[in-house]
Amino acid sequence: MEATKARKGLRGWNGRQAQEQQQQRQRQASGGQPAKKIVEVALWGTIFWGIIRMAAHFLNFTPYGLGAFARPILTGIDENTAAAIGLGAIFLFVESLIATALFSALFRKVRVWWSGLLLGAVMLAVAGYFFVIGNWEVSTLSTEAAWYLSYGLFAGMTLTLEESDEE
Repeated sequence: MEATKARKGLRGWNGRQAQEQQQQRQRQASGGQPAKKIVEVALWGTIFWGIIRMAAHFLNFTPYGLGAFARPILTGIDENTAAAIGLGAIFLFVESLIATALFSALFRKVRVWWSGLLLGAVMLAVAGYFFVIGNWEVSTLSTEAAWYLSYGLFAGMTLTLEESDEE
């Protein structure tokens, strides 16, 4: 009787192991993180960090609100209107999607918690290029650096954790 239970338990373990191996093969064939997870991280990053950006702008920590992300196509429209904020959120989502996909492709095998800081620093450098970082005050620079670095940590740590959980 006990031998039968042991064999059933062993079969269950072998079945789980075979299922995990199949999932790992599928993940390797698809090239890393599933697209669904990348979109999910980009969506939640846009929601949470969009709210944080709007609060920082409202409290005058930064002159750049959520509508600032849509500056390339906002000509003559105030960045604080509902349309500009919505368009800025869409642009932030697209930027987040591109950044998380690149991070997943480049750093999916890196298992260090601070790898997301690199993502945030690159995003800050890109934003600094477009918003002329040399003209920023120290308060703006510190707020933007904190926002981008924390966003990069969120995206990087989430994708790294998901990759290690799947293995």
